[in-house]
Amino acid sequence: SGIGQVAAMATLLISEGAAYGITYGVLVLCAIVACLAMPFIYKGLTKEGQDFWYSARGSQGWISLGLSYFASSMGAWVIFAAPEVGILSGWWGLLGYALASSVPYLVLCILGPLVRRRFEDGFCLSDWVLERFGRVMQVYVAIVSVFYMWIYLVAELTSMGNLVRDFAGLNPLAALVPLSLVTMCYTIAAGLPASIWTDRLQGVAMVIIIVVVMIPIFSDLSIREENWHQASFWNDKGFESLVTLILAILGAALFDMGAWQRVYAAKDDGQLRKGLIFGAILIFWVMFLFGLSGMLAEAQDLGRNPPTLTIKALAFFDLLQSQARWVPTFAYALATCMVASSVDSLQTGILSVVSQAIMERDMSPAKRMGLGQLFVLSVNIPAIILASEATKDPELGFNIINLFLIADLLTLSITVPVFLGLHPFVTQRGALFGCVCGLLFIMGFGWLEFGTFVAGMEMFTLMAFGNTKPPEFGLTASRTCIIFFMLPIVTGAGALIVSWMERVWEKLNVVQQQETQDAGKNARV
Repeated sequence: SGIGQVAAMATLLISEGAAYGITYGVLVLCAIVACLAMPFIYKGLTKEGQDFWYSARGSQGWISLGLSYFASSMGAWVIFAAPEVGILSGWWGLLGYALASSVPYLVLCILGPLVRRRFEDGFCLSDWVLERFGRVMQVYVAIVSVFYMWIYLVAELTSMGNLVRDFAGLNPLAALVPLSLVTMCYTIAAGLPASIWTDRLQGVAMVIIIVVVMIPIFSDLSIREENWHQASFWNDKGFESLVTLILAILGAALFDMGAWQRVYAAKDDGQLRKGLIFGAILIFWVMFLFGLSGMLAEAQDLGRNPPTLTIKALAFFDLLQSQARWVPTFAYALATCMVASSVDSLQTGILSVVSQAIMERDMSPAKRMGLGQLFVLSVNIPAIILASEATKDPELGFNIINLFLIADLLTLSITVPVFLGLHPFVTQRGALFGCVCGLLFIMGFGWLEFGTFVAGMEMFTLMAFGNTKPPEFGLTASRTCIIFFMLPIVTGAGALIVSWMERVWEKLNVVQQQETQDAGKNARV
């Protein structure tokens, strides 16, 4: 089978000793950096205020922010998903994924300063949502955001387990558990500042290793011209993927609370914008290179008789097979850095959702930090358990794109109603109704297409999971592009219509009250 073939292939990439050494070496180095940062962090706890452990407020320049945005967004999913999209969707998909992964940070250049000016003492986006729309809307936004970050966290931990199995044939728990525990420990000890400090190290290391690994891989290819033309195509399906990916990842990235934590961590708006642009440039080129590696692997595989690349998500591994042993060793170090940088950022991002509520409690700074540390612990233990179970199902581990699309769908359904709140016209009920319209649209689309209520519910998975099995599902289905394109329109229209009705009703009430007052004055005269 394909999975058996992968396992057999992967055991040849690096030795067990190298896998253990790299995994623990990267983790120890990150822990040392976090420990070195602690004196500055606890000094900041007094100097900058009690919330510094949670927010690193106003402390980061543009280089630090850029590296942090880059490192925290480039998880191990890149190694699986970007090559697969390049193979399945061609040039449009490759460019779409690269743009989709970087454009949200350019959008944050506009939205970040606006939200920060409107709520200067926040920790993340949901704090502004509470002030603007009230508790109900904040709770819903927080649930959707945590769901997205939770899937991301479990996917990253699962990827770490799959990587150590596919590179060295080890038990996934041998890497999954140490990584999650070490990142959790230094996050508990030093909070968001530790995550940003380690991101600097991981970001620089990732850039260097990517260059070192890609040069020999791209220099050692055997591809016929006709096979390259067959693998490097432009078609309508690829363009649909481009549209879907840009809209999907834009919605998800705007509700990644780790990204909003760094908005508040910036020294000022200028440093924030430069950092976001720097991070977006790094992200674009990394995504482009990994997407291109997928197309090259497919073109090379087409020249084999018969082709052996049965699982497209493993295209990058296919390229590593023919390399000298040091290349996959560096590639595994890269993957470990990617997972560590994403996991610690997700841990602090999930924590930020409750940071404001914790800071408002009447207790000492030490107790506030302790409560936050306890929350980090409570989030990570279930994630470790779930990820360890997920590594037992390799097919699920390779289905990363469709897992992310589920969370992307929900985050996009709230994006327009929430950010319309930057204008005073939109009301609380209008925003809530816009979010409900998104859910009803998704469910109604599936019910209408397949004729059953169950299919309507399965549409939240974009038909990738469930009993209804259409020929096309997930990213490559045309319905996915239609849904992602229509969601912002439907949710925005719902929010604006109800807000308009409320504003008209308010004006009518004002007019009626004025007429009543005038009538009272005339009666007294």
